[in-house]
Amino acid sequence: MGTDLVTECFEAGERTLATRPERRRKALGQFLTPPVIARYMARQLRPTHDGDHFLEPAIGSGVLACAVVERAIQERGSDTPPITLWIDGYEIDNELAQKARECLADVRDTAATYGITVNFAIHETDFILAHTSPGPLFPLPNSHHYDHILANPPYFKLNKQDPRVLAMPAKANGYTNIYTLFIALALELLAPVADASFIVPRSFCSGLYFSAFRKHFIKHAEPIAVHLFESRNLIFEHADILQENIVFTFRRRLRPVRIVPPFEIAISSSGNAIDLQKDIPTQPVESSLFLGQFNKSLFFRLPISTFDKELIQAVDSWKGSLYQYGWDVSTGPVVAFRARDYLTGENAVNEGRAVPLLWLHNVQSQVIEWPNSRRNKPQGILRDAAEKLLVPLSNYVLLRRFSAKEERRRLVTAPLIANEFSRFGASLGLENHLNFIYRQEGQLTVEEAIGLSTLLNSAVIDRYFRILNGSTQVNATELRALPLPPLTVIQQLGQAVTLDKCTPDLEALTFDVLREAGCLPADFPTIRETRTTMGKIQ
Repeated sequence: MGTDLVTECFEAGERTLATRPERRRKALGQFLTPPVIARYMARQLRPTHDGDHFLEPAIGSGVLACAVVERAIQERGSDTPPITLWIDGYEIDNELAQKARECLADVRDTAATYGITVNFAIHETDFILAHTSPGPLFPLPNSHHYDHILANPPYFKLNKQDPRVLAMPAKANGYTNIYTLFIALALELLAPVADASFIVPRSFCSGLYFSAFRKHFIKHAEPIAVHLFESRNLIFEHADILQENIVFTFRRRLRPVRIVPPFEIAISSSGNAIDLQKDIPTQPVESSLFLGQFNKSLFFRLPISTFDKELIQAVDSWKGSLYQYGWDVSTGPVVAFRARDYLTGENAVNEGRAVPLLWLHNVQSQVIEWPNSRRNKPQGILRDAAEKLLVPLSNYVLLRRFSAKEERRRLVTAPLIANEFSRFGASLGLENHLNFIYRQEGQLTVEEAIGLSTLLNSAVIDRYFRILNGSTQVNATELRALPLPPLTVIQQLGQAVTLDKCTPDLEALTFDVLREAGCLPADFPTIRETRTTMGKIQ
């Protein structure tokens, strides 16, 4: 093609959106697909054939549709017979819908010179409401099925009273994100063994909210490929993305399955969108490594290297868990804005009128820094605060619930040893941005608290967690699902750290203990970095 209609289409849409307030753009989840990603997604689909019907359920200015036609033109040979393609698009933004019509009209004219007839229809209506009504799980729409679907759906949360959620009652425990409804409905609109490619946040791969969705999806669709963007902020420049994005390609099964048959999925990664112009190494991953299970909940894991696959196999062999050892995890009960009247400073703690209040920034790797007023947060909470705001002083493992973008470690924990805070009384405050692990009956021993914290801070667990979870948030669901080595190994690790307080290298110590106990292969390498670049540990 002499003219880059894909880029022209993208730029036309961006000019339209540039006139909109940023707040409105985010509220509607309006982030157009960059041309390099659009072309990559179009290449994920099988070759086009005469009469194929394409669907773009959130068409925007038509970037993905243009990429599909561009690819069809590139597939043409000198003696290829003429073909006809059909494109349906849905868009609630009238201006963008008009841009899509203009762009596709130009594409139609260009395609005609290559023997391709393009018929298109842009529907200015909500895609979900246009195809659903209250009824059974993921109701089938009254329209024909599609041979291919490409989508960059909007990203925003829906409450359980939203009409789109009510129309598709397979919502995840009362709340969901609109992009999962797009995937679910697209799956019903696909013809049997037809394919689709979506660019979406990775968050649906794990977590409680999307549990029902994942179970339904894997019964009705076979994952084909996943491409992971390792950077959270280089794909959609205008978005404040707190999780990794993926291009997820799947095929509708010929019929639903009760027991998922083995399959292989191609997983790849890149630092940003520009890398998609290069040859990206692809990792074939068996379904047993892609699918993880805990307590009847299903997770989609994304190992992007041979090392990741070996790590999954090793950690999956661990049979322990928080529940098995009589432990559990909860969220700190102090919500600052609700407890404002009870918050106070360090002086009140030293005077005995208050107890320490620990925030996220008080927890450093293996160390609790209190007081720590660098962020001007109150370091105490009054003793006469409501009882439900305080926790009894005990041995805990404190863990940050959130990590900063591109932070070196996703998991940051520290042991809280009761004796070190006993001078302040029998209770303390934990702010809501902290998780705390505790023994359900009695309390963790000092060795257990130190050993578990050391393990969770290690590169082996942090990397395993990154394969499971692409968000900056650390949820209790994933922590409960985390395999743990035998309790004796955790205790041994805690004892080793306690006995050798001068140990400068906890990372090497953790790997040594795990290898000696047979929890890792003898030749398993010691790593210190868990972030990746182009599929490799940095």
